[in-house]
Parts: sequence; structure tokens; C-alpha cells
Amino acid sequence: MRRNKGLLLLAIALIIGGLLVYYFSYHYGKEGEKQATVENADMDREERPEGVEAVTAEKKTEEVSGEQGVEGQVTDVEDECRRMEKELLEFLTYLDKKDYIRELGIEEDMHTHFKKILRRLSLNPPTPAGEGLKIDTIIKNIYHFYRALSLQDLKLIRLILKNEADTLEMNLAALYPWLMSADRCSQKDGLPSSLDTIYRYAGFLANSIGGRAYLFRRETRLRLLMNYYCLLIIHEADKRKMNSFGIDITPFLEPLAEEIENYQFLYYRKEYAGKLIDLKNYYVKKRKIS
Repeated sequence: MRRNKGLLLLAIALIIGGLLVYYFSYHYGKEGEKQATVENADMDREERPEGVEAVTAEKKTEEVSGEQGVEGQVTDVEDECRRMEKELLEFLTYLDKKDYIRELGIEEDMHTHFKKILRRLSLNPPTPAGEGLKIDTIIKNIYHFYRALSLQDLKLIRLILKNEADTLEMNLAALYPWLMSADRCSQKDGLPSSLDTIYRYAGFLANSIGGRAYLFRRETRLRLLMNYYCLLIIHEADKRKMNSFGIDITPFLEPLAEEIENYQFLYYRKEYAGKLIDLKNYYVKKRKIS
């Protein structure tokens, strides 16, 4: 009887061990397949959308164990959306207190006015490519901001860029993920704008004659940062099959990376340059596959 009981326990142990081996072989086998097809899938570091944090080890454990379901993931996204909205509101509230803003005589708070400016820009986005086909497209692009915004709004933007130059890098880093969150966060009053609208402005500034001329008249730090984020936006649109004007950013990546890395007045210049080189390698790899 004792022998039979021992054999029974041994059989149970073997069955459990087999199940564990099957589980881990299947689970990590799938992970290996994903890694092997990394050249065709959006799994590389350069392909992860900016502003979306990498999944931590703790979250990975929760996903495997099933402790955090769909509701937990939704909560995380909602928390992130509220955080981005809060950061934007805090900055705009901070601007309300500045004398140079008050002197403009804008009869509403910056949050309300900022939303109006974005709506005006969204109503008639510029053409980001094809200027060589129509001369009037070049002219429209050169004067785009003067037609889309009032002189007061243009002055407001210039004053903010001038007076908040010291925190420009941090402010753009906070603004970028908010601009790219339209598909994840519920839009309020149509904001943030759709990716298509953001993509058109990014292409306009990075790729068109009118947009590039506008940036080259700006201070070096602003020009470099704007070009950097514009290329990230176009890349994101390309990944999502939304690069409707077929903008090729590869010629811009390495020269911009080199210029940024040699510019001493950017705190995270090495990170920016590294990201741009990652994107260059991504497109080189993509072309080899195709």
C-alpha cells in the first residue's frame, strides 16, 4: 500500500512537472518567435511610440499572473491621460501670472486661449509635401501661420518662446505625449488634434520649403527640438500607415543627430541623437527586408 502511494505521488509530480515544462516552453517559445521577427514587427526600441513608458517588470508579472486585467490597463491609461492634462494646465496657469502675458490684454485665461489657437490651426492644416508641383503651395506654406493666426496670437507665441526659453526643452517633452494622445485619451472639445493634423504640421515644418524656412529663422535650440519632435511624429504616422504624403525622413535623421549631439545647450542631446540613429537603423533594416 505504501509503495502504491509512493508511485501515485511520483506520477502526480511527473504530470505537474510536464505541465510546467509545457507552459514555459510554449510561453517563452512564443517570446522567442517575437524576437526572431523583430525586423518585421513593431518591437524594437525605436518603434515604441514616444511618451509611452516601457512596461516595468512589475507590470509584466501582473500580466502573466492575470492579476491586472483590462480594467487595470484602462485605469493606467486614464491616469496617464489625467497626468498629461494636469501638466499642461499647470503650465498654462503659470503663464496666466506672467506680466508679459497680461500686457497683451487677452481677455481670457491661457488654457481657453490655447485651445482656440489649436482649433484654428486644425481647421486648415498646411500641405507638407509636393511644393514642386504647384508654386502656389509654396506661397501658401510660407504665409501659413500669418493666415491661420492673428497678429496677437503670433506675438503671444513669440513672447512665450522668448521668455520661457530656459524651460523650453522640458515643456516640449511634456507637450509631445499630450499631442500624440488623441487615440488613447478621450478628446475634450476636439483636442488634442488628430494624428493626421499633427502629422501635416510636422511634415510642413520638417519637409516643406515654407516650414523649414520658418524654423531656420528661429533660435538654434528651438529649431533643433522642433525638427526632432517633427521627425518622431512623421515616424509614428508612418508606423501606423498614415504617412499619406509619403514623406521620407531618412535624409534628415543622421544630419540632425550629429547637429544635436554637438549642440551644448540641450540637456538630453545624447538621448535625442541616439533616438534619431535608432530610427535611421530602423529604416535601413526596413528597406533591406522589403
